[in-house]
Amino acid sequence: MFAMNRRELAGAILLAVLLLAGLLLRFAVFAPKAEGPEIVPPAENNLPEQKREGEIFVHVAGAVRRPGVYTLPAGSRVIHALEAAGGVLPDGDEHALNLAEPLSDGRRISVPFLGQEAPAAAAGGKININTATAEELDRLPGIGPAKAAAIVAYREKNGPFQALEDLVNVSGIGPSTVETLREHVTLY
Repeated sequence: MFAMNRRELAGAILLAVLLLAGLLLRFAVFAPKAEGPEIVPPAENNLPEQKREGEIFVHVAGAVRRPGVYTLPAGSRVIHALEAAGGVLPDGDEHALNLAEPLSDGRRISVPFLGQEAPAAAAGGKININTATAEELDRLPGIGPAKAAAIVAYREKNGPFQALEDLVNVSGIGPSTVETLREHVTLY
């Protein structure tokens, strides 16, 4: 067996402690972060005139730590936008939202406070034609179940509406229907 004096034993113990501390630092403190979307906080994003390819801008408001406009990668979901805004406040109701819903450019996400009614697809009392369900669209004047389903199908196939006038591309909707809807719908 090895015979060590006190000095050698203390040196071996010190070396073992340093090795253990180094491993702890490497894997606990400097651990690589989980893969996720790159998030640019509002103070740093200085919104450019045109967005870069593969990016979207979303506005996060309501019961979040840092409300604002965030730049996220295309394909991000509501949960990513909430993370970008620092998370939901303790008195916020994140489960009033569909956290897995894919985001589109220009989308506004409003997190309600507990006990507050969530604006399902409404902004300023208007229905958002880019996020509303067929049931919500069916409540609009001149839109029945068939036209509501056609709007949702068109949106799923072609992406979000860029202008209200794009509704005329939906089967069964003409310019007069668009004018009727103008005061009841929004794109954001």
